[in-house]
Amino acid sequence: MSGAHRPDQFVLPERMLDMPSFLFVMLAKEWRRLGNALFNDSLRGPHMVILASLVDFGASSQKEISERLGIDASDLVALLDDLEKAGLANRKRDERDRRRYAVMATQAGERVLRQRMTGVRQLNEELLEPLTDAERAELHRLLLKVFAHHQPRRVPQAARE
Repeated sequence: MSGAHRPDQFVLPERMLDMPSFLFVMLAKEWRRLGNALFNDSLRGPHMVILASLVDFGASSQKEISERLGIDASDLVALLDDLEKAGLANRKRDERDRRRYAVMATQAGERVLRQRMTGVRQLNEELLEPLTDAERAELHRLLLKVFAHHQPRRVPQAARE
């Protein structure tokens, strides 16, 4: 059976390991694997980004959330439906403009966000275990720099420096 692929001999082609974008994808897969083992709910990254936005920026219209986070309006509706169904956010008529809804995190949503962020910090520790503190800081700085180049309005100026 020589030459046959066996799972315990998983080795990637060198040419792929030379591509940072490929490494990003592979690390994202590892992140998902670790996250699925740690979190036992149906919340995904976009749900948590929306909750964090609501907690950090306060009640917002769906349009504001869509524009702030770069989430397509139709996708946002489905994500907000999930959050509402889970009791983590709610929509109510905006008192300033009765034609639109204000979306806000519930107390349960704020609690879940705090818990999830604690778990994400643990996940980061596990994923970045081979790096020193200085290397982690440098990796973070470089990732912010690349992200800010492609999404400049989504990264506060202070984070880019």
